Amino acid sequence: MADIIGTIVTLVETVQSAVTLYQRIDGLPTQMTQLGKRIERLSPFLSRLESFIKKRPAAASSSLYPGQKQDLRQLLDAINGHIKKATDLFERYEKGILSRSHDLEFRARWVSQIWFSLVENSPEKVQAILDDIEYDRGVLSDYLALMAVDKQPDIPSPNLITSPAPKKIIINSPANKNIANSPKKNNLSPSSAPAKRPSPSPSPIPRQDLKVLFVDPYHAERTAIAESLLALFRELTLLYKSNTPWRISTVSSAGFFVENSSDLVPVISSLNYSYSSWKKDFKPGGPGDVPKPEALKAIFDNNWANYPFKNAIKSQISTRPSVGLTKDVFKKYDYIIVFTKREHDNMVKLKEAVTAMTKERQRARVLHLGVYLGGEIVYPTLAKGAGEVIEQTNRHEWNKKVAQIKTALKEFLRQEMRWQMPELPGPEKNDGKQIKDTGEKDANGVKNKKKESGKDKVNAAGKAKGKGS
Repeated sequence: MADIIGTIVTLVETVQSAVTLYQRIDGLPTQMTQLGKRIERLSPFLSRLESFIKKRPAAASSSLYPGQKQDLRQLLDAINGHIKKATDLFERYEKGILSRSHDLEFRARWVSQIWFSLVENSPEKVQAILDDIEYDRGVLSDYLALMAVDKQPDIPSPNLITSPAPKKIIINSPANKNIANSPKKNNLSPSSAPAKRPSPSPSPIPRQDLKVLFVDPYHAERTAIAESLLALFRELTLLYKSNTPWRISTVSSAGFFVENSSDLVPVISSLNYSYSSWKKDFKPGGPGDVPKPEALKAIFDNNWANYPFKNAIKSQISTRPSVGLTKDVFKKYDYIIVFTKREHDNMVKLKEAVTAMTKERQRARVLHLGVYLGGEIVYPTLAKGAGEVIEQTNRHEWNKKVAQIKTALKEFLRQEMRWQMPELPGPEKNDGKQIKDTGEKDANGVKNKKKESGKDKVNAAGKAKGKGS
């Protein structure tokens, strides 16, 4: 990380200068004010990264694999370019420079600012920079979580950053000429508690068409579990009208090393993997390659979310063919979610290769779902053989894996989309635990159930023992 520290120190200074410039100017158009606020919001993330790398260089270096380090370098370079574009807009607006390329300037500042706002500084140009900086902040937040910066008690949280005071500065005031040269103050508040991943920037109209893709090496059980759970969360949110809207329009899954429907096999085969063992053999995939039934039972063979839509989701997932990745994957989806740090490194390597191939910036954020739990989400170790004991043992392992992925997905939805789990009625609160059928039905045609008491369980065990004797 030695080569990154110089970049990050310079970038922090560049961002702080942009914030100072923005705060110095009164009467900015609405869009440029939003731009300044997003740069302010980005600043503490960079400061935390700088602090972490300086204080714990060894921990910072070991927290990322080679592909992730390269991706972080490219992210910092991209941020630098976007901040320079924003700074140029602020400078030209403040000084009345209409266009650097045409060397145009009006004597009357108010005339130049009107012309600048309507012509040179088009809404499309500013919006593009706004979108870039918001995307940069999101990916930078992902890396802070991946590096476990939040677990460092002496690295301040952006949630505890002191907001800048309201601007009272007059543009032409002589007293403000030396503001840019004034000593920089550290506006970070110390935090002794681990920081949580920050929520996304508020938007006047939050997007309702987000697209999520789950990926593991062979499009197997973890992706099936995650895709199923997200589909179930959606239906429950719509049924019980959560306080927050459901913002995901598309949920899908794929396999990194699957040939079926993939046009990236040559690219994936030729990737410069961080470690040679991370390159796996390809599987053909296709209709015959479906998730294992024992894993799906851990999702669907219980009383949680026991509505007609559950069977429809089960039918869809249990028959879906194994497919690979396509070259539009990083443009088509907003979130590409993997389950281990190794898979994350492979995916950012692929993203870099696709960017080089298409000559276009890829917008999808690559997330490691385990970050929301503080660990890896690996496949369970299953017992081999046949028989009821083996089946129960493996079912127990899949139950634990489903619970793990469910918890991580809830946290992902909460942190990224401010989603709240809707309040479920009676038996639904048990989250799939054993509940007893009363034989009655509710207004939705679903049987009412109740928890088994300790006495019920003892009686049931006694009856079973009597039958077996």
